[in-house]
Amino acid sequence: MKLHFRGGTAAHAETGFSLIEVMIAIMIMAVLSLIAWRGLDSMSRTNTALQMRTEETAKLMRTLQQIERDLTWRTTVELPSLTMQSPSPESDDKKTDETPRSHREDTLVPLLPAGMEVRRTAQVPFSIELVRAAPAAPGRWQRVRWWLQGDTLYRAAGESVAAYPLPAPGTNDRIAALTGISSFDVRAWEPGRGWRRLPATSPGQMIASGLEITLMVHRAEGAAMRYRRVIPLN
Repeated sequence: MKLHFRGGTAAHAETGFSLIEVMIAIMIMAVLSLIAWRGLDSMSRTNTALQMRTEETAKLMRTLQQIERDLTWRTTVELPSLTMQSPSPESDDKKTDETPRSHREDTLVPLLPAGMEVRRTAQVPFSIELVRAAPAAPGRWQRVRWWLQGDTLYRAAGESVAAYPLPAPGTNDRIAALTGISSFDVRAWEPGRGWRRLPATSPGQMIASGLEITLMVHRAEGAAMRYRRVIPLN
């Protein structure tokens, strides 16, 4: 800073920021703003993804709980087959008479408990149907079906009635429980033999004491997740 003497007094020259200094300050502020914006955007994306995963997990858990509830409320009494007619008494007597005593003492039993069936068809890869007590109507029963069609897991409950035959669930009764499902499978635990794929190709030595529910779920982001739940059959 130079001093100029005029009239015997010293005057200071005016000082301030140069244009280059102002531009540097603006650039620094812009960089800091960009860093802050990217940090906030990353936090927002992470929060959104976390909320989506939380909602997906909650919906999945509700579905598994509903399956478990249906199995808990299932019938424990012998009912006619859901899809097949019972054989006539004459055929039963004839078959018993022709069966050796040693074979009759080692009779095989259906793997699944009474009132429960599993099917696989070309249209529906897997479906499980069972008879359960109607929770809102004591003394009544209803047929409930779970099946995978496309990438959607459906549930349908028929009308609750007090006598057999029980009406099958209709198309209008179905509810989409989960979407983005690539596989839905159920295995039965036979004591002494372990897990068996359903529908079983042969009867068992004992009735299954538990079911294994497996779902393969495609998430909005990331790889597909496999969920498994084991439900005891008392």
